[in-house]
Parts: sequence; C-alpha cells; structure tokens
Amino acid sequence: MEKRLSEVSEVLEPATRTAGLLPTSTDLDFYCSIDPGVKQALDGVSGDLDDVLSTMTAWMGSERQRMDSMMDAASFSAQAGETIDRLLERTDVYLDEYAGRRPIAPKDELVVPSTGKLPKSLLFPKIPKPQDAFSRRPDNRACAPWTRQLRFGKPNARVPLGWRDPAWDMPEHATVEGQYGTEGDARLNAYYVEIQQTPIPASAYRVDEPRAPEPLDLDEPDASLTWVDSLDKLHALAAHLEEARVTEIAIDLEHHSHRTYLGLVCLMQISTRWGDWIVDTLVDEVREHAEMLNASFTHPDKVLVLHGADHDILWLQRDLGLFVTNLFDTFQAARVLQFGSLSLAYLLLRYTGFEADKRFQTADWRIRPLPREMLFYARSDTHSLLYVYDCLRLDLERHAGHSAITDVFERSKATASKTYIKVPWDAQGDSRNGWRTLWLRLGGDLARAAQDAPPGTPLSREERILRRLHQWRDEKAREDDERPAFVLSDEVLISLALRPPLTLPEAHTRTPMRLRKSVQRMHELVDAVKAEWEAYQAGLQPSMPQTDVAVDEDLGERYVGDEEGWTEAGVQVGVWDAQAPQSRADAQLFRGLHVSSQAAPSTKRKSLFEMPSARTPSHAAATLRRIQSEFVQRLGSLVGRGPERAGEPEEPEEPVKPEEPVDEKPVDEKPVEPEDAAPIPPEAHETTVVKHDRDKDDDGIVRVSKHIKVRAPKTKKSLAAPVPFDYAQATSVLDAPRSGSEASLLAPTKAAAEPRGARPKNLKRSGQRSGTFARRNK
Repeated sequence: MEKRLSEVSEVLEPATRTAGLLPTSTDLDFYCSIDPGVKQALDGVSGDLDDVLSTMTAWMGSERQRMDSMMDAASFSAQAGETIDRLLERTDVYLDEYAGRRPIAPKDELVVPSTGKLPKSLLFPKIPKPQDAFSRRPDNRACAPWTRQLRFGKPNARVPLGWRDPAWDMPEHATVEGQYGTEGDARLNAYYVEIQQTPIPASAYRVDEPRAPEPLDLDEPDASLTWVDSLDKLHALAAHLEEARVTEIAIDLEHHSHRTYLGLVCLMQISTRWGDWIVDTLVDEVREHAEMLNASFTHPDKVLVLHGADHDILWLQRDLGLFVTNLFDTFQAARVLQFGSLSLAYLLLRYTGFEADKRFQTADWRIRPLPREMLFYARSDTHSLLYVYDCLRLDLERHAGHSAITDVFERSKATASKTYIKVPWDAQGDSRNGWRTLWLRLGGDLARAAQDAPPGTPLSREERILRRLHQWRDEKAREDDERPAFVLSDEVLISLALRPPLTLPEAHTRTPMRLRKSVQRMHELVDAVKAEWEAYQAGLQPSMPQTDVAVDEDLGERYVGDEEGWTEAGVQVGVWDAQAPQSRADAQLFRGLHVSSQAAPSTKRKSLFEMPSARTPSHAAATLRRIQSEFVQRLGSLVGRGPERAGEPEEPEEPVKPEEPVDEKPVDEKPVEPEDAAPIPPEAHETTVVKHDRDKDDDGIVRVSKHIKVRAPKTKKSLAAPVPFDYAQATSVLDAPRSGSEASLLAPTKAAAEPRGARPKNLKRSGQRSGTFARRNK
C-alpha cells in the first residue's frame, strides 16, 4: 500500500507544481476582460473539468450533491480539498473494515415519509444510464422506422408473421392518431388477426365467489415473491405460465421516461393464483429473452388482465417484443359499469380496502436495489388485480349477464391491437408534444392572438424561432438519448423564443447549467437562432405600394395620390428656398410616416417659427358648401319668405373665390419684376365691400356658414439697413454714479444697521383686531 501511495504522489507532484503557477482569479478576470479568446478558452476548460468530475463522482451516490457546488469558482479550491479529505477518510475506514480492524457499520436504510413529496434520491437519483449497457441500444433516429424481429418466432399463430390482407390497401408504415399520440395502424400488429379472431375463453364466463388474497406486509414486501433477474429464473417463470391450470395472468409495468428519449420499461410485475413475480427488465439477458413469454401471453385459453393498458401494450412491443391476444382491461370494465372513478387505485379501494400510494408513480424505477416502499407498491399493483377481476366479472354478470363481459373483451381488442411506431418530429406542431401545442399552452397573449389569426397567416417571428428551437432540442435529445425537456425545459424554450439570444454571452445568461457546460452546444444553439432570425428577415415581403394620404383638418377629407419611392439624400443647396417634403400616413400597424420626394405646397411664413397658414379649400370643400347653400334655399322655399322681403328678386350667390397661392420666399427678399411689366395703379388694389346683414340672407334665414374673410392690406416694411449700435461708446451700468444709499451693494441698510429695542408695553397689542372676544371695561 505504501508503494502504491508513493506512486500516486509522484504522479500528482507535477500537477500540483503546475497548479501553483496558475494566475489568481483576479488576474484571470482581468485577462478575460481584455481578451475574449481567453474567456472562451477558460469556459472550455471549465466544461471539460466538470465532465471529468461528473465521471469521477458518478459512483459516489450522496457525494454527488456536494460535488455540484464545487463548480463555483469562488469556493472551488476549498470544497475540492474538503471533498478529497472526506473521501480519503472514508477509504481508510473501509480498508480497516476489510482488514478486520474495525467492525462493519450497519447500512442506513432510506426513510420514506408517509406523506408529502418523495425525497429527491427517489425522484432524481444520480445513477448511470442502464440502456448504455444493453446489447440492443435504443435507436432514436427519426429517419429509421421501428422494427423488431421476433427471436422465438410467432407462437399460437393463425397467419404467418408479416401476413397482410391484400384488401387492406395501406402503406407499409401507416399511422393513426391514438389517444396519447401517433400510433401505427392496428393492422400492422403482428397478432392483429389472432386478436380479432381468437374466441373469448370459456373460463371468463365462469364467475365463482371471489376469494381475496393474503394482504401484503409493508415490513416484508418480498415475502413469497420471486425476483426474476437471470435467464434461469425467466425460464422457470415461462414454464409456470404455460401450465394448464394458469388461465388468468395479471400484468403491470413500471416505466421510466425522464432520462431516455423513447422510454424504458424498468419492471414487469406478474401475478397468478399461485404467486407473484417481478421481472427486472433492466438486466440485458432477461430483456433479450423476454419474448419467450409470448407462448403464454398469446395463448387462446389464457386471459391477461391489465388496467389502462393503452401504454402498456405499446411498451411491451417496443422493449420486450411481447404481444397480448385475450385482453381484459379493468379500465373498460369500470367504464361499462359506469363507476365514478376509473383508476386502479379506486378499484383496489372499492373491492379490497387497500389504499395505494400513487406517489411512487413518479419515482425513478431504475434504482437498484429497490427500497422497501417501492417494492411494496410494485407488488401491490398486481397482487390483488385478479381478485378485482373476479369482482368486476361478478358485477358485470349482475349488470347485464354474459353480454356485459363480452362487451369488455370487445372493447379491449382495440387496446390490444395498438401498434408501436417511432414518432418523428412534428413540423406542424399540432401533436401532444408539438411546438404549436407548447406555444398555445405557454405563449400567453401572443399565442392567443396567433390562434385567432385567419387561415394562411404566416408564422410570426416568435413562432418561427420556437419551431426551430423545438426541432433543435429534439435532435439533441435523440443524440443523447435524453428526454427533450431534460435538454431544455419548455419554459426556457418559450423564453428564448420571445427574446432570441443572438450572441453567446446572452445565451449563457438564459440557459441551464448542464447546457452551458458544452461550448459546442451553446454555439449550435446561437447559430440555430441566428439562422432562423435571418431567414425570417429575408422572408419579409416588401409592403404593397401605398398612397399618399393627407387629412383636411376642417372637413376630415382624405386626399389620395401616387406614392413615390425612397430617395437617397445628397448634398442640398439652398435649404431655406427648398419646399418641405410631404409625409404620408402608413396603414400598417407599428409603422411610421414615409417621406415622399414630392414636395408639398406650403404657405408663406412671417417668421422662422411661425406655423403655416391653412391650405386652400379643395374642390370637395366647395362642393360641400354648394350643397349647404342649396339646402338653405330649399328650406327657405318650404318655410316661405318674410313679408318685408316679398317680391324682391333673389341675389345671385357669390362664387367662392379660392385663396391666392403664396410663395415660400422670405419676407426680407424683394420680389424680382420684369422690366417690361406695366405699373399697377393704386385703384386696382382697392376692394369694393358690399354692406349687408351678416346674420340673415334675403329670405330672413339665419346663416350658419362661415363668412368669407377679407384680408386687410399689408403695410410694406422698410427695407433700409438698420443703424449699427456702437457698443464701445455706450455707458456701462456698473460705472454709473450712485447715490449715498446705493454707494455699496454690500453696505447694510439703515434699518438693519440700527439696533431694534424692546417693544413698549403700553402700546396696543396687535391681537383682537376682529373683535371676536368681548372687550374688558376699564
């Protein structure tokens, strides 16, 4: 031992010396801040180191939880040293126990609480994957259909293996939508013909008085139990099931789906009238030779009793190559009897008074050896199932005679005919675990808005990124043989779709630790998001040609014109002489205003910051005013003229004169006139004003229209140059002479300089001015 320790020390000495030369954490942070390559390299080393630690501590059990906290950079050195010291101390203890110098300590049993949640050691244990040791590894490829060759042939066959009726006319890998997902066509089942044509055994109609089995003992759940974990024990079980006295077989499965992609059958419980068996299907030789049980499972004289066998039938085909012909599903029997609950726990409580602890349904059944409570639960599922089968047949006989029992067998045929297939990734996303189903469940308001969108609406950016991430997660889960939710949870998937990470640092802050450990996976994730982002941006079609829309503030009228394209801005000369560009409203939601290259007419401004005047009324405005005038005339003809205006001719309506357009030149600029233009006489500028009643017209009806505004003549400002101001000759206010009281700005005032004495007591006080209180008589 001493020699071995010296060899280990010699190997560790160079590594220890090298570790002492490494820079401190402060220096590493500084180097990472100035060089991204250093940070990337350190992240890769950290990931590799964590992989090494995971491999080293996979067999440590409870120590793994402590090793997980070691990845914190601040406490890595201290915790690593403490963990190594603890392991060395335990090694010394075990060596002393092995040498006989110390008595072997009894192993502590796991205490499972009777209520509440199960401990994490039963729900998420840190154990190696058993499928890695299988001789027939799971094939998760989506492109390869599921096939399984029956090693022991097809016992109890009515037609050869692979036979199909030509009248069926179906593809080789036909699929149907089952209750829990996509399944294979029932006619592809290897025993489909046998399931449909095998008559119901006569023993199923012989209903005797049920006899309850002996209750199980929680302290000794393995009493009179056979644990099948070898090929010899499997042969013994098969021989017992093939006995003629065995006419009913109760079966149940324990399945695991958390750390595998397709799923994994961990246990198969079998009970007959003469005993209970639990088959360890994680043992490779048992798993590969379990097909020999088809001789009894498909026997026409034997009834197989299962409860809710929709999943069990598929799992038996996938992992063990087993099929069932004469199936009696107690779930279907409870449905025929119209019970209030259809669960197995309810049937056990109804007929046996046993209350099953359904918390263990979510336990990890890969654990070996099984804790006492889990073994008790697994055995209790089938221990009393045949008694429940007898009670159900008795109730069915009382309910409707033999026809009710026949009805249950006929309903169970559809369950027994189920066929397992590998489900590829669903691009449409409408399946049970599809991306669209996930989006509608966790997407919130955006998902509900997409659900209400009309058919044919293209996918939004969030939907496209979610679909791509969902596909990427499915691909990685197939590669690692993991559950997709273990690779990336549904909540994180939705979060990444709503806020896509386009850079590696952004992705690091929003992904779980187990994904961040792999630098390659992080790069693949970011690349997938960026590729879908760019594809979405490239797929955006340019909007349809829009029209320039302006709104009349007075009449609410919209003017429509042709749209001009975008123009590249260049160097502009004479900015103040150029007309302002015209903007148009865009009808698209969340869009801005598009600027057209066509200049809009603007009014003359008096100053730089003055708002432009109103636009000249359009033809539509003049039309509305004409209609208004005609309406007033028609109303006057109906009411009649007043006596004072009778007989007078109507004045013709004055046409509305449009306002003269104004130019955009500055006020200070003098207009240039041609030399040969004749001077305009002053009389031409005068405007004749007709005085009349502004409130009433000739018919005596009050006007409601706007009056025509008459502009007052504008006075021309003098264009003479202003007199410049001489600042040098001006007198400064600081140099101006001051009076005595203002001689100094800092001098105190007279009131402040004189001390203020006490107020004489004989003066009248300022209170009681309002006379609220009565005055005292002197």
